[in-house]
Amino acid sequence: MPSTVWSGSVTFTANSGEATTVAVPMPHRGVLKGYSLAEAAGGATGNFTATLYSSKQDKAPNNTLPADTFKVLAFDQTTAFKNDLNVSYLNRDGSPSNPQRYLYLKITPSANKTLVFSVTVDTPTLR
Repeated sequence: MPSTVWSGSVTFTANSGEATTVAVPMPHRGVLKGYSLAEAAGGATGNFTATLYSSKQDKAPNNTLPADTFKVLAFDQTTAFKNDLNVSYLNRDGSPSNPQRYLYLKITPSANKTLVFSVTVDTPTLR
């Protein structure tokens, strides 16, 4: 099946010990092939926990379901970079006629940091 590789990134600031949610622009559906989370200034990311979700859960019916329903991927500082993934996803906030082109990164760092989250996505074409 033909496909197109897409890549993008988002830069954001997260505060120590606080959960920060960031909308990550990306195709509304695809196969996550890789990601990286790095400190913008080039230093170490420090300790963190992070989860990538397919819904921001701000509207019904998504806000009535557990967050794990929308979990795409969870990682921490031990796996801040992966380039061998094959994780399918579909944004759950949109509809076929109004697709939402985001996934949502929820991260809790151990120190105040400005971070860059990058993704590579394979977007299969429909036939």
